[in-house]
Amino acid sequence: MESNTVKTTLETIGYGKEFVVTFTKIDGTQRTMRCMMEPPTGPIKNPNVVPVMDVDKGAWRSFKVDSVIEITYS
Repeated sequence: MESNTVKTTLETIGYGKEFVVTFTKIDGTQRTMRCMMEPPTGPIKNPNVVPVMDVDKGAWRSFKVDSVIEITYS
């Protein structure tokens, strides 16, 4: 997906709503993660990195906007 499309899709989903993202990790492997975004509590350090709560692991994770393959939500 193009970075602008990813950012627009994330804005549409909004905070506190579950979605599934598939992306390429730094090591080149693909990962699919069920997650949700929370409102930032401080300044955004890198606008190209999205911090999310991994719903299955109950831990914070992040992905790069330009590594996203697919985002699905309902």
